[in-house]
Amino acid sequence: MKTVQANIRSGVNNLETRYADAIAGSSAADIASPVADVAVRPRVLRLGPDFRLTAEIIEWYVRSPATRVEFSAEARLAMDRSCRTLERARSDGQEIYGLTTGFGPHVRYAASSCADEQGAGLIAHLGAGFGPPASEEVVLATMLVRAQTIARGMSGIAPKAADSLLALLNARVAPVIPEIGSVGASGDLIPLSYMARLLMGDGEATCQGAPLSAADALLKAGIEPLKLSGRDALALVNGTSFMCGYAALAVTRAQRLIEVGERMTGWLYRVLGCRSQALDPRLHQARGHIGQIDSAAAIRLEALRYGEWEDSSRPLQEVYSLRCAPQFLGACRDQISYARSVIETEVNGVNDNPVVWSGPDNEAAVIHGGNFQGQQIAFAADVINSAVVQAAVVAERQLDVMVNPELNGGAPLLLAWQPGATSGMAGAQLTATALVAEMRHHGGPVATSSIPTNGRNQDVVSMGTLAARASLQQIERLSAVLAILGMSADQLTYLRQESRAAGRVAARPEWMPEFKPFQSDRPLHADIQRIARRLID
Repeated sequence: MKTVQANIRSGVNNLETRYADAIAGSSAADIASPVADVAVRPRVLRLGPDFRLTAEIIEWYVRSPATRVEFSAEARLAMDRSCRTLERARSDGQEIYGLTTGFGPHVRYAASSCADEQGAGLIAHLGAGFGPPASEEVVLATMLVRAQTIARGMSGIAPKAADSLLALLNARVAPVIPEIGSVGASGDLIPLSYMARLLMGDGEATCQGAPLSAADALLKAGIEPLKLSGRDALALVNGTSFMCGYAALAVTRAQRLIEVGERMTGWLYRVLGCRSQALDPRLHQARGHIGQIDSAAAIRLEALRYGEWEDSSRPLQEVYSLRCAPQFLGACRDQISYARSVIETEVNGVNDNPVVWSGPDNEAAVIHGGNFQGQQIAFAADVINSAVVQAAVVAERQLDVMVNPELNGGAPLLLAWQPGATSGMAGAQLTATALVAEMRHHGGPVATSSIPTNGRNQDVVSMGTLAARASLQQIERLSAVLAILGMSADQLTYLRQESRAAGRVAARPEWMPEFKPFQSDRPLHADIQRIARRLID
């Protein structure tokens, strides 16, 4: 056993060294520090082709009201070049989508002779969303992502419109955007139209969380309502920013909850006294998957919190939810890592149409295409969804171990203080089961559910926004399953402390939100809600 424990400590040290090396090789803007540590983060966030947004930075911004956003000097130069390129192309008589033509299938018709009418008409007809409003966090993330796309300097948007969007971000004025309306094809046309509509002084908004009319919100923030040309309006709505807002928040929270699942597993190893061989780093290095290696190391790190933990009376091999947790959760890690790379590429790319290109040697062109198509985000969001569902399945099966006397070392059934007279964790387990059932129901692929629309113009669509929204909702459900699992570990520990169950007492780790174990049954609804929220945050 000592050899195994030595190898465990070696594996933990290797993991910590790799993370330290990664941080040492990153710029301050690239380090994904915990959102809770916003006090140590810079107070100015710059956008532009010379700066890169990460999912963590997006989440940090939406939760940090004091943070200001600026366009970099490079962004200013690039935006100015794109405006001049676009104007030259128009002056040369080139056909330009949305500027000289109509929108969507109306591209075969001429645009309005009045540029402002063209823009106003686009925003007006897109104001057709449905359903409850997206959260303010999602909307702020959306606006930040759109500003970064514009800051790349390939949209041809007027500087005044770009600066007004920046002013909204700094004043924390956010449009009220219905969740439903985007098919992820020409980007997020309908959701983003509410952002453009706000800039025009129309619609509903929130200002630092308080509901206001758009006109009042702009007045309070000192922002003048705009008239948007067809090109400016199109530059604001023709992209993937709404789905990216959801996806960026989903990937950061999914990663945090996978890590919570690993810590929970390590705690359970300690509580139950599980054999340590399943966590031996040599086992995981032999297979070679980085996620599995890291997951096993994270579980070991938690299991070792108070020294050696193994109980030789336990079976040589535990059930899969414990023994194979590094394989399950490590695979989830790998999938989240893939999704992150896709999402962050999209966030920092140009997803507009047309793209106003200004290259070396004075090369300039207005290029029409389909960079607004959200298929990459749709696939990435489906990956997050699948990983989160499987993490919930593992946690729910671990919960069954904790409440089952045949597997938990003989503790009372359902961790009741007095079985029969009390029911213990029975109700909470039912909720965990219901949550996993719901997650499975919503866990199917969305990225291949295309429905043609838009007069056959959008004949294949990505449904990226639906996929991203679904993935973020699944994370809320996973947090509740993990909360219930942690509560069960606390309850088992309490029963041991009170001599109601045999076994070593394993104290609650500091990362687990406080939970008051119980003798007499009580409603656990508020505890589940509170702990779940803390685990996500």
